[in-house]
Amino acid sequence: MKNIILYAPPAAGKGTQCEFLKNEFGYEIISIGQVLRNQRNPETEVGRAIIKSQDEGVLTPDDIVVKALQNELNKINGPIVIEGFPRNIKQAKLLDDLIDNYIVINLSIDRDIAMKRALGRLNCDSCGQIHNIYFNELKPRVEGICNNCGAKLNVRTDDNADSFNKRFDVYEENRNDILEYYNRKDILFIIDSNQDKNKVSKEIKELIK
Repeated sequence: MKNIILYAPPAAGKGTQCEFLKNEFGYEIISIGQVLRNQRNPETEVGRAIIKSQDEGVLTPDDIVVKALQNELNKINGPIVIEGFPRNIKQAKLLDDLIDNYIVINLSIDRDIAMKRALGRLNCDSCGQIHNIYFNELKPRVEGICNNCGAKLNVRTDDNADSFNKRFDVYEENRNDILEYYNRKDILFIIDSNQDKNKVSKEIKELIK
């Protein structure tokens, strides 16, 4: 199977589709956020650079992110899905030195729908069920209580309008250059993520097969 770069803005459903790819096809999932957390180590050059940038609240330099990603890739033998990377055209080009035999799946979504998904999201820490106050099929039957297990629902600290808009702006600023780069390589596939998650999974499944 081909490796996959899952490129998408916030709240487009990357996590859901990563879980689908893992369960359906056995893909190993690499999230850049988790990679950086894994590589935080005051005893290594890469780890110290990650700690410094994160503690200062600035983006981790591209070359450090790539080195951290390489360290994670060295641990994996099977097909992979990378999500949260690349975030700019420089990272996209650097990625070519790390993996081959890959396709890029772009989950495209309208900003207003993505914002409702992000700001209306309620998480159950007990069973992992996700609810949303803006979508009838996902609303909790009892306010603040998980439909699945009855535990209290929580809101992610980064699920606020300011944080969402900043992340979506970064995506939009870099999207055209990145999509054009992958389109020229003839490995880009765009899927409408405004639709139901099961329909998105079905399209991804058909694409992989």
